[in-house]
Amino acid sequence: MSRPTPWAVLPALLLASSLAGATEVLPVDEVRAGMEGTGRTVFEGSRVEEFGVHILGVVDKGVVNKPGGPRQSMILARLEGGPLAETGVIRGMSGSPVFVDGKLVGAVAYSYPFGKKPIAWITPIGDMIEATRVTTPRATSARFKPVLGPGGLAAPLDREQVVASFEGPLRAMAGDRLHGGALPVTGSGFSPLALPLVFSGFEPSAYEWARGVFSSMGFAPVLGSGGAASGDLGPLPDLEPGAAVGISFIEGDLDLSATGTVTHIDQGRVYALGHPLYNLGPTQFPMKKAYVYSIFPSLQDSWKIAAAADAVGTVDQDRSAAIAGRLGAPPPMIESEVHLHSVREADRTFRFRIVRDELFTPVLAYVALLSVLQSHERALGSMTLRIDARLVLEGGQEVRVEEVLAGGQPAPRAAALVAGPLALLVANELEKVTIHSIDVDVVADEETRSATIERAWVDRSGRLRPGATTTLKVLLRTHRGAPLTHSLPLRIPTSASPGTYDLLVADAATFDALEQQERQRPFEYRDLDQLLRALNELRSGDTLYARLTRPGQGAIVGGEYLPALPASVLSVLQAPGQGASVVPLRTMPVWKAEKVTDYAVSGARRLSIEVER
Repeated sequence: MSRPTPWAVLPALLLASSLAGATEVLPVDEVRAGMEGTGRTVFEGSRVEEFGVHILGVVDKGVVNKPGGPRQSMILARLEGGPLAETGVIRGMSGSPVFVDGKLVGAVAYSYPFGKKPIAWITPIGDMIEATRVTTPRATSARFKPVLGPGGLAAPLDREQVVASFEGPLRAMAGDRLHGGALPVTGSGFSPLALPLVFSGFEPSAYEWARGVFSSMGFAPVLGSGGAASGDLGPLPDLEPGAAVGISFIEGDLDLSATGTVTHIDQGRVYALGHPLYNLGPTQFPMKKAYVYSIFPSLQDSWKIAAAADAVGTVDQDRSAAIAGRLGAPPPMIESEVHLHSVREADRTFRFRIVRDELFTPVLAYVALLSVLQSHERALGSMTLRIDARLVLEGGQEVRVEEVLAGGQPAPRAAALVAGPLALLVANELEKVTIHSIDVDVVADEETRSATIERAWVDRSGRLRPGATTTLKVLLRTHRGAPLTHSLPLRIPTSASPGTYDLLVADAATFDALEQQERQRPFEYRDLDQLLRALNELRSGDTLYARLTRPGQGAIVGGEYLPALPASVLSVLQAPGQGASVVPLRTMPVWKAEKVTDYAVSGARRLSIEVER
């Protein structure tokens, strides 16, 4: 009878099994100080070169990957060869494999900033493979809640709340807890080699905004001059240990990608970095070949000037000790188009694709749209933008965003109006949402097209009776003082009782605030369709809204206005155990109307009208 396998050696057996017939491995418990090895990476072009590695020691279980998480052993080494004496450990070397006597030890992954010598920490290959073998769902630190306040979102939803929801992924990505929750950092001062993150085709001020966000995530953002690696370079060699590998976030007319190094390939399974991209768990990022143009030496941290090229597969795991993916087809991405109509130049269309990711998608959509608007319109000064966006889901449902923005620097708000609904959709907890495409139509005008409600009156020649029709007139005053008069047909309901009625004419923000005060309930949705309806019913800033109300019993039951409820019925609805959400009202709307204008409207006017017998 064979003896049972001790649990302590099980990981080593699993690792040996996964690498059987391929690369030999030197387990971390056999690594000793004084060993000499070689590393592989690309310093320029696409050719993998070797560098020397001197093992200084092993810190057993010395690194905490995340608060409360397991500790992993790390290997301390001094590197030499190539440009390393001048540059130190280079950003972009993350994942560079290290071999001792031809056996794979692990990947260069951590270093010290401002180091005088190229001292690096190596993540053992066993930890890399085990970490990416798991199939657990996304970690809490890689998710976000779009609701910012303790009371949640107010009902009905309004533009301000939707825009504010975009702060959810921003806070998750750029909050103070990032380095403690997403990327491993030790108390000894060493940290993961920041991945060069190249923004190509982006407008400088949009890049500056994004640089702050992604720097706080542990990336090393760089503003590039072009898109992906040029096709003039010719075909790049297949990925191999030591080759440069790109992880794509945006591709097309705008390009955003990070660059690291391949550690190991086993039957089409690719392991890289030796530390997380962002510890997202399951992912769907395009994996690409990459080309290194040069090394930029720096006293703080040198980095590879590189660009992603051809897609060769999918990065499907982002874990504490490595990323992993599979060679083959790249993942589907969100097809995005921005059509820009401008008075200053010919119409232009920008086409790009964005990764599908709960955390990254809203932020990437924001910075891409912001870049397009600010690179081809004025980033500063007053102007008017008319936005018409369609967010199409995989099942065919869509959200329509229509808005007019006037005044100083409207581009950031326009971008947030698209990113906000995306954040609400991908973060909803009722149903997984897959965004298929984003189509944004933008009409830009250098004139400030805003107007204020100055006066409202009822144009009538006789007494108002139930069933009568008259005209409500509204005087707007434009940004430059020009008067504009709009007319709305006002019909008194045939069921209207005699008395005094309140007539309110106002902008979208005023009506949203009024109804939120009336409902006294947070915004809640029972299914995805209800969320989609709420987003599609958002009031628009270019529209005049009018409402006629009267005193009387009524209630909002389950979010629906029910006028003229008898007191007995209202009492039954409010009784315990009825289950329905009931908000009693002292006034009830009997007529509503709206009128679209060519201006961003603000202001409100209220008047009383008498309905006679």
